Amino acid sequence: MVDIFHLLKVSLQFFIFRILNERVKNIVMNPSKSAQDVLRCHLCETPVPPLCCDVCQIYLCKVCAGEHILDESTGHKVVPIKQTLDALIYPTCSNHSAENCQLYCEDCTIPACVQCVTSKEHRGHVFIDLFEFVERNKEASQKDLQELKSSILIEHEEFASRISNQKANLGKNLEEVNRAIDDHGEKLHKQVSDVVEKLKSDIVKKHEERIVALTKAEERNAFTISDIEKCILGVQELQASRDLGRVFEYKSRNEELRKTHPYPSVTLPTFVSYDITNDELNELFGSLTIASDDRKTLEKDVKSMSLKAKDVERDELERRKNQNEENKVYI
Repeated sequence: MVDIFHLLKVSLQFFIFRILNERVKNIVMNPSKSAQDVLRCHLCETPVPPLCCDVCQIYLCKVCAGEHILDESTGHKVVPIKQTLDALIYPTCSNHSAENCQLYCEDCTIPACVQCVTSKEHRGHVFIDLFEFVERNKEASQKDLQELKSSILIEHEEFASRISNQKANLGKNLEEVNRAIDDHGEKLHKQVSDVVEKLKSDIVKKHEERIVALTKAEERNAFTISDIEKCILGVQELQASRDLGRVFEYKSRNEELRKTHPYPSVTLPTFVSYDITNDELNELFGSLTIASDDRKTLEKDVKSMSLKAKDVERDELERRKNQNEENKVYI
């Protein structure tokens, strides 16, 4: 059984090395590149190393190259770096370490060497040139690149722009809603304060009216008391008088003074409060509403982007399957 993870690792190393080669070409063709773009020795970070180990796929300065060759744990092949710029690097076969994979097994979907063709694991399998397979993948990736740049990236950027705009709108909306709530709260505070002031004003008015009524009753009763005291004094003088004529003229006022003034009806006011629950207060105060159109639009965009991504993935798998069927070569 072929070690898939090893092949993936080798393929990844091959891909990274090709990228590094491109960087070296750019540096050679463009000396004005900034220091951060300069290729460096893998071991000592010396900029623009002149050598490269084809086996380890690393770049080396002259000093480190000597030390690298002395390492006998692995065979090394150190060559001038310019020699590797245009050379194709084939992955090493996982089953035959002395061979490079120049073929591609379409049944196992892995690179294979010439010896793998006659092995039991690949008996009856279909092989094509690895370079041909890579070129097809490069053509497919070029189409993918064009689609990514011309449509997919643009759609996602537009989606991101809409999200960004909605986030900005949410910030503005938050300020507006908070301001509206504060204004409404202040309005209700004023209305409650007006109600409180009116109740206090009403109770003061009723208090003053009752005070006036009681004062009048008090004044009338004080006048009556004064009249009674005068009458008592007159009767006492009459009792001690020897003037018969004065006694003869006496007339009793008890019947008149016996009558009391009507007592003013004064009732003490009380305040009756009504409890308002939080739910009732929330309902009276107001509520938040969300525009359903905006929410539906956002949900629709997310769903659309997800469906498009799945469609692209399905189409790509179908296209690659068709290409493999069309280019099968029996060796």
